[in-house]
Amino acid sequence: MEAQVSTLLNRQDIWLARQQPAQQAGMATGFAELDRRLVAGGWPQIGVVELLGPALGISPLVASLLRQASPDRWQLCLAPPVPAYGPGLQALGVDLARFICIDTDCHKERLWALEQALGSGRCALVLAWLEAPTLAQVRRLQLAAERGQCLLVLHLPPTLESEPHPVPLRLKWQLTPEGYWLSILKQRGGWPQPAFFQPRSGSESAPSVLIQGPW
Repeated sequence: MEAQVSTLLNRQDIWLARQQPAQQAGMATGFAELDRRLVAGGWPQIGVVELLGPALGISPLVASLLRQASPDRWQLCLAPPVPAYGPGLQALGVDLARFICIDTDCHKERLWALEQALGSGRCALVLAWLEAPTLAQVRRLQLAAERGQCLLVLHLPPTLESEPHPVPLRLKWQLTPEGYWLSILKQRGGWPQPAFFQPRSGSESAPSVLIQGPW
């Protein structure tokens, strides 16, 4: 029994309460209440963030990340449920010259493209949509993101809320006419947070899901 416990304690995917790694400063989300409830004060700079919510496009919650383009690194959008709309992205301040959109219906191809992009060291931000990744697949993506010093925002269906994915941050969100209902399901170095309401930021003229063209 002691040997089995020692083996578990040595696993890298199990967090111990005595482990308190230095927390990198977070990147502002653009939403004051959300920043206040996140232990890093915003989005993590590296790793995988899971957003569980409606599959309508790029979540408005990541608009601030899209504006923080690196001049020598790329932003990648993989398999969005609606086509990316260039003028809308430009209106957000996205540099389209450093923005790539890839689409494929094959789950294995999506995973392969994600792992290559994340681990390349050439991408600063990757946005992706998957239906039902396994724990092992998400773990591979997390390791690739750490290796390439990249942030992956993974849009997932709400039905995966109970899945114990080994990522630094998991949020559930729901869009309303006045703003967003948010739940922090998991955050590294901090506690989950029950559902709370986040009003629209001052820069939003109306709640919307990014980015879809006028068709």
